[in-house]
Amino acid sequence: MKACNQLIRKFTVRNYETDFEQKLKPSAVLGYFQETAGDHSEEMGLGFKKLAQDGFYWVLSKIYVEIDRLPEFRDEISVATWPHLPNKAIYERSFAAKDSSGEVLLRAFSRWCILDARSGRIVPCSKISQPEIDFIGERAADFDAWRIDEVKSKAVPDFSIKIANSEYDLNNHVNNIKYADYVFNCFSVAELKKHRLKAFQIHYIQQSHESDRLDFYKENQGDGVFSVEGIKNGREQVIAARVWFE
Repeated sequence: MKACNQLIRKFTVRNYETDFEQKLKPSAVLGYFQETAGDHSEEMGLGFKKLAQDGFYWVLSKIYVEIDRLPEFRDEISVATWPHLPNKAIYERSFAAKDSSGEVLLRAFSRWCILDARSGRIVPCSKISQPEIDFIGERAADFDAWRIDEVKSKAVPDFSIKIANSEYDLNNHVNNIKYADYVFNCFSVAELKKHRLKAFQIHYIQQSHESDRLDFYKENQGDGVFSVEGIKNGREQVIAARVWFE
């Protein structure tokens, strides 16, 4: 029996998911996407429990999010997700969020992979039993410009954090959605009030764990575009991000 090639979940925006303007935070956006993707993976037979039995788990590699309008406190939205045909080791997935009238608010395109919990290595798609599904070719966001300009000046961090247990997910490392908070903590309230957020992308490069110190640096690349880098313990890059303001 074929699995459903798309899943739609409904959410009501809670106060704790919003920012100082009661608009949905980027981290909460990623949380909605992650939860919907997780539910669809379960339906497809590639959920957390199934993969864990074989010593595997999902990781988000890259994501790009376009924002037409951020939903606000108490808004009801629906999030649709659908996977694309996987290649050798990458699983691509789209997301689209709509308001109660059907207007598209958010679009996203993401890349995922499956890791071996013992070795930490990427598991080829050929090693995983793939679901029988009619894959959808159309992307929610047409995006391929994955390269992010380097932050050249790293004299003083724009934001720093020492990782503790509240940042963790069930894989015992920092939850993917937390990095969105770290990225946007590089900007002041005044900066975020001044410019409308158009889009953001995050590349997940390394995992972070309890007691790691993360320093984040941002650089204005011009035309409302900023690069952000996260450095672990003064040595290793953990994430790279790009933020577009109108």
